[in-house]
Amino acid sequence: MNNTPVELLSSIEILSSLTAPELESLYFHMNIEEYSEGDTLFNEGESGENMYIILSGSVSISVNTPDGEVLEIAEITQGNFFGEMSIFDRVVRSATCSPKCNTKVLSLGASDFFEFINNKPLAGSRIMQKMLNITTRRLQNTGTFLSDMVTWGEEARTRAITDDFTGLYNRRFLDEVIENRISESLREGYPLSYAMIDLDHFGTLNNEYGQEIGDKVILYVVEAFKRIFTKTDIITRYGGDEFIILFPQTTGIGAFDKCRKMLEEIRKINFTKESDKSIQMVTASVGIASVPDHADSAPVIMELADKALYMAKDAGRDTVVLWDAAKEDSFVKTRIESISIRNLIIDNILGAIIERDIFLVMGHKNPDEDCISSMIAISLILNKFSKTVYLLIPRKINKNYQYLLNICRYNAIELIYNDEKVPDGISTLFFMDTPKPEMREFFPDSHKIYDNSNILKIEIDHHLEADSCYIGHKDYCFVDEASSASELVGIMAFKLNNKKEIIEIHNIQDIFSRNFVLAVLTGIIGDSKMGKYLKTRREKWFYSLFSSMFNEMLTKKTHKHSKNFSTMKEVFTELQQLSKEEDECFTLMMAQKVNYSSKIGTVIVSKNIVDQMASIYDHETIVSVARYAADSLAEYTHLLSLVVYYDDNDNSNLIQFRIRRSHSYKVLDLRSILEVFKIKNGGGHPGAIGFRIPAADIKDLNEYVNILIRGIEKLI
Repeated sequence: MNNTPVELLSSIEILSSLTAPELESLYFHMNIEEYSEGDTLFNEGESGENMYIILSGSVSISVNTPDGEVLEIAEITQGNFFGEMSIFDRVVRSATCSPKCNTKVLSLGASDFFEFINNKPLAGSRIMQKMLNITTRRLQNTGTFLSDMVTWGEEARTRAITDDFTGLYNRRFLDEVIENRISESLREGYPLSYAMIDLDHFGTLNNEYGQEIGDKVILYVVEAFKRIFTKTDIITRYGGDEFIILFPQTTGIGAFDKCRKMLEEIRKINFTKESDKSIQMVTASVGIASVPDHADSAPVIMELADKALYMAKDAGRDTVVLWDAAKEDSFVKTRIESISIRNLIIDNILGAIIERDIFLVMGHKNPDEDCISSMIAISLILNKFSKTVYLLIPRKINKNYQYLLNICRYNAIELIYNDEKVPDGISTLFFMDTPKPEMREFFPDSHKIYDNSNILKIEIDHHLEADSCYIGHKDYCFVDEASSASELVGIMAFKLNNKKEIIEIHNIQDIFSRNFVLAVLTGIIGDSKMGKYLKTRREKWFYSLFSSMFNEMLTKKTHKHSKNFSTMKEVFTELQQLSKEEDECFTLMMAQKVNYSSKIGTVIVSKNIVDQMASIYDHETIVSVARYAADSLAEYTHLLSLVVYYDDNDNSNLIQFRIRRSHSYKVLDLRSILEVFKIKNGGGHPGAIGFRIPAADIKDLNEYVNILIRGIEKLI
């Protein structure tokens, strides 16, 4: 076809009322797909969220009769659309669609369609008017309508659904769709959250700076909303400086995390008063409630979100408050009812690990083997995502556990003793193996963290019934029947190992590292007394699995003569041996320090030295020590560190680069280094990044590192 996109789309009936710029914008959200006779676009009963417009050819719409016959119910030809129900309701396909000849279609996904409506709501309204008329004719004797179009009805053509100034949805639109959205959420079993946002002291800002500045601030805030909130979130200007956001299929904690990021974004909005040139910062207060956790109707969710908003203002503004989230801890613990609920809880916890930053991991008073082991095991998972992790322990602890705690030293897990102050900025707290609130470890000002509803509380425990009580937030309590809390962390690791997309995005090399398996195994052994008190088939299966996994790893990687563990003493002896190896490896690696920069502590481990290390230490030890070396150097320089080393030949032909930021230096987002140097094979977070380059691509490693350091110094 030689037609331009605008000519192409303007010839289609449902798009004929759109202007040229609107058509160009819509075309940007669409994909062209080609099918041959015999192909299938989709089958009856499948889920889908795309609608299609036929550019050339035709398709057959057919259903299966109860006796197995395929019955064609319609033929859709060039210029017509189909599959629109999936755009609005995401319902399963009610029929099968197959091309009758070579056919070319335009595909439009639900999220893309609603993004288009968000940006150009009036154009979206005109499309749906046309679509409604055509669909009504097509359906004739049925009472099926598109969900939101049912809400708006025929008056949609004359009713304004957007705020003229911001282009966001307006109050009338929200009032009309909210009940429908809540009903849908309850019916389908999905969460939905409702956030009320007030800009702080906006009236004073208008009075002091004038309406023109006030209007600019509103528009800047709206742009910040669009950067943070997703395509499916419904952003509404409720009036003046008040906004309402509906978060479909989002828990209260999920909405809390989004709003917290939004506050960070709008704090970047600065404006000056011409008379004194003073810089002012924009802040907001946010209250959130959710379905079904807090409410089951629009009036209730609005009332609770409003109360949460006033709590945010009472707390000093510039904050987010989730209604009543911290008070749902007074129920007796019971086993998880189904696999689907268990998977949902694990997914929620993994989502929090991905989205959040600074974690405090703790157990119960006088911790035993399982408590310490589960704390270390979950910390090692957090470490795989390059998160900042603090592990809280008593000052006095069983000497046997000191060997276990040495795992923390070389894995960027910082120990905090219970008589020390916890660092600021904790976003998430893990309670491990703790039966009830009274058994939590206490530390200076611990009540401020326990009572802070903005800090997410996650719980992993195997103590059920009796006088046990939940400690964590609802839907974030992985509390179930198991031999130990360590076993539950092991289950989480298996679930994570199956999420290939997450593993790839976060560059997770080896979930079941030697140290992780050892920590889980130690917890299972400790709580079951070497397997003697295992009750269920599943508990025995996990005990056998982790025992065999670790012994296999030892045989392959470290001690060729290693035998199966039969006593706890043998486990601790092995831990002591591993700790000794890590100390030796660290000393050798730090001997490779070079003085290229006073700002960036640098270690370059040559190929010869790596080969020497690989002949003595296993790959995991080298990687862990490299991470620890980066942390140590960053704190020594008070700015940045760079550790460079070759992968040993058994793993890859890559050169590994690790860059870490000191805890006291927060100016530079290290991810910008990847952008400046156009590095593709890498990732991380603001305080730590890693990347890898094929050794064959670097002719002179020292020269490359020198260029890299000079570039980073300019960014500093």
